[in-house]
Amino acid sequence: HRIPMLSDRQRRGHDAERLAAAYLRREGYCLEAANARFPVGELDLIAQDGNTLCFVEVRVKTSTQFGTASESITRAKRHHFMKAVQWYLQRRRPRWEGPIRFDVVAIQHPPGAQPSLELIRAAFDAHL
Repeated sequence: HRIPMLSDRQRRGHDAERLAAAYLRREGYCLEAANARFPVGELDLIAQDGNTLCFVEVRVKTSTQFGTASESITRAKRHHFMKAVQWYLQRRRPRWEGPIRFDVVAIQHPPGAQPSLELIRAAFDAHL
């Protein structure tokens, strides 16, 4: 099997998702899926925090020149995120009746420095 070459951006994204997943486990989350791709979009992490199903967006920035990692979630990004959440719920969790939350793990990772992570629970609201 050939392993596809990843761009620097893709490699940073995968590294950020692994870092965020480990962080969430330490925070008590139970991870269900990472980098879940669907016809309508992608979800970085899907986890449970107690009885709450959490859809977690991972954002990484190397500088704050153009805003922080959490500020980089645009309206368009939220729209695509929600389409993927709806697809997941309809096809993978059609009987889910528990609470749902949308979290963000914001990672600031300046070159040559240790990354800092921030978990933002209920980062944004959405109507499903």
